Amino acid sequence: MKKNKGITLIALVITIIILLILAGVSITTLTGTNGLLTKTNTAKTQTKKANAEEQVKIAVVGSFNDKGKITADNVKEELRKIPNVGEIRDTDGGFPIEVDLDGYTFVIDENGKVTKKAVKPIVNYTLSTEKQVAEGTEVIITVTATIGEGETITKISKLDETLSTNTDTTSFSVTTNGIYTVLVEASNGEITTTEIAITNIGTTEIFSNIYTSTQTYTDPTGKTAKIPEGFAVGISSTINKIDNGLVITDTIDENHKSTGNEFVWVPVNNPTDFKRVQGYGEGNEYYFSQSYEPNTKKGYPNEKTEYSKMYNSVTNSNNKGFYFRSI
Repeated sequence: MKKNKGITLIALVITIIILLILAGVSITTLTGTNGLLTKTNTAKTQTKKANAEEQVKIAVVGSFNDKGKITADNVKEELRKIPNVGEIRDTDGGFPIEVDLDGYTFVIDENGKVTKKAVKPIVNYTLSTEKQVAEGTEVIITVTATIGEGETITKISKLDETLSTNTDTTSFSVTTNGIYTVLVEASNGEITTTEIAITNIGTTEIFSNIYTSTQTYTDPTGKTAKIPEGFAVGISSTINKIDNGLVITDTIDENHKSTGNEFVWVPVNNPTDFKRVQGYGEGNEYYFSQSYEPNTKKGYPNEKTEYSKMYNSVTNSNNKGFYFRSI
């Protein structure tokens, strides 16, 4: 009897599986993180950068005179001869000079040294909601970073917590107001630090950084106040308006919540009506009335209602007070 020499179904299935495995390996070899295509693109980028840098260096060499000296004018003249050269920027007519070429920026110093300018990542973020929400509600923060051609985003982190690597977008959630610090690192080693202020969860007030020198604060209505060294000012919409009494504190925690003595900064018509215990800022412009009880002093319209509201807004009962500025 003549036997059938055709392949069996099992052999066919095994053959297909082997072909799929080989195809997967081939695709990974081509497109993986260390694949041929990735390495090819990396080599192409490095070659492009090297060529651009070489053209700038040749232009600089051509700008030296017979005495071995260069001038900013000669350098700029030679740079303009480079095909497709971008913007050329000097510093008050001299060095250092910056030149843009093929998506890169190079810096030339007075000795003719050429270095590629390190570009920092640009960081943006969005919130899942900017509306006022209840205490404990989850708000998602999406961080997006970009960097110049030839570089990549290598890591996005929040303080000592790594959020993502080798990607330019990531998200994390918070359930309490605070200022959250995000660090974005690029392949050139440059790091951009961004502070993200969340103020729409509940009514917990958060504050600015502690000022190391007297700073002018402008509220949402355009009015200004000088915040003295050693204090932080409330930045949430609840107490950041001068006419409502501007709350300041001398101590904040890692999330910028007040943990120290709080005072209400309030404009007054006549500072002589208040006892000057300690002055801050310039001259006699600032006044502090310690343990100030509402309704017992004069000098501010409707003081009973206004001072009661401001006095009660201070959360640290161990050291309530008011901080005044004349108007």
